[in-house]
Amino acid sequence: MKRKRIVTYLLALAMLLCLTGCKEEKSKPKRPNMDTLRAAEVGSYIYFGEYEQDNDESTGKEAIEWLVLDSQEDKMLVISRYALDCQPYSTNPKDVSWETCTLRSWLNKTFYETAFVPEEQNNIMDSLVTAVSNPYYETPAGNDTMDKVFLLSIDETNLYFTDDNTGACQGTPYCYAQDAYKADNGNCWWWLRSPGLDTASAAIVDGDGDVRPYGRDVSHVDSAVRPAMWIDLKP
Repeated sequence: MKRKRIVTYLLALAMLLCLTGCKEEKSKPKRPNMDTLRAAEVGSYIYFGEYEQDNDESTGKEAIEWLVLDSQEDKMLVISRYALDCQPYSTNPKDVSWETCTLRSWLNKTFYETAFVPEEQNNIMDSLVTAVSNPYYETPAGNDTMDKVFLLSIDETNLYFTDDNTGACQGTPYCYAQDAYKADNGNCWWWLRSPGLDTASAAIVDGDGDVRPYGRDVSHVDSAVRPAMWIDLKP
């Protein structure tokens, strides 16, 4: 009987140690696979960071898939393949620029800290984000900024999405659960950083992938977010 109690105790201890070890292993940050990133070509997809996407928090966050827009010797520009969240461009509806909008703060604080572990954060570059006036309405864009995460401008969107419908984007289940507008074709509308018709609006891409330079009011709460960023590829 005494031997049986000892065996039972040892088995219970082994299970406890296993569970503790598994928990610690799960909590360890994942190191970016830089060799895989360096081999990625423009137009391909990579995984980097994690964010809630299936709208089931019990399963944990899902790996974020990124579209490679530009690749240079030591860096690459990526944008999320799917719209990841739904946020207003700014909660302040008057005289807004990318520099002062609340979406910029959300991307570089809440999203950045939620989606990337420290080792991944080290590979996200501080990027000069230029403020260029709306090319159709000459609406002023404010000042240049330095950001980790940002939105594309009108000019950048036209540069990187050159074919019809290539800018069309679906939101994740989580994105739509946050009340993002879902068009009949299943796509969402996603923000650009450029100003729209006036400084109380921001440009947007519609469900067909077309840039709407006159934009929407910055306080709209049903527009989706496709983060963009430059990843440092240096060893």
